[in-house]
Amino acid sequence: MQRPGLTHSIILESWGASLQGNVRADNQDAFLNWADHMLWAVADGVGGGLHGGKASRLITECLMLTPPPTSLDSHISNVTQKLQRANNSLRNHGMMTKDKIASTVAALLIHDASAACLWAGDSRCYLFRNGVLYQCTKDHTLRQEKIDKGELTALEAKRMVSGNIITNALGVHDELRLDEVRFSLRAGDKFLLCSDGLFSLIDPEALSARLTISTAKGAVEDIMESLDGMRQPDNITVVAVFLSEL
Repeated sequence: MQRPGLTHSIILESWGASLQGNVRADNQDAFLNWADHMLWAVADGVGGGLHGGKASRLITECLMLTPPPTSLDSHISNVTQKLQRANNSLRNHGMMTKDKIASTVAALLIHDASAACLWAGDSRCYLFRNGVLYQCTKDHTLRQEKIDKGELTALEAKRMVSGNIITNALGVHDELRLDEVRFSLRAGDKFLLCSDGLFSLIDPEALSARLTISTAKGAVEDIMESLDGMRQPDNITVVAVFLSEL
């Protein structure tokens, strides 16, 4: 898709897919592939059952109320407002029902030749640039918290039985807590948003190999096909955004 009328004309392709997996009874993930508004997201419900799926869908529904971007700053502000709205709804629902309802989110926003990632939880955004895979987000998990505090090495934390416990998500706190990173874009940049069901099964080297495929649709299909025959204990959701020109 091309976005004229900007300092840089952006030509990109995006594609998304989601699998229930072969263990879970339902799919608690949701994704947004909205190239018209330069907005993509993956949300992974927390809490199990119908509540997790309801939470992730609520987030994508709120994000679909985001107006077209006029600048990266305004885009970030508008998306943050929609995520705050989703957070408020989840908090209100939890208080009324006394049930835990929450979801992670990782969102990619683009305007002109710049981009930003916003996230809460352990859904991730990767950037594949010049043959190198970069993790743009940092997991909000007990494992990462132990690493950041210097209490465990990355190798020690990897062996933690409870390391994947989420320390932040929408619906957990009254005030929305988002992390943010911004960067300049280059022609040929490839982004991959995913839920933890993917990176718990496929290592960075295997992801890098599949991101060498020329199209976003082809890369997503290849990633999903690579999971055939694997035990899939979690839902798996992927959104790819490939920039061909700036």
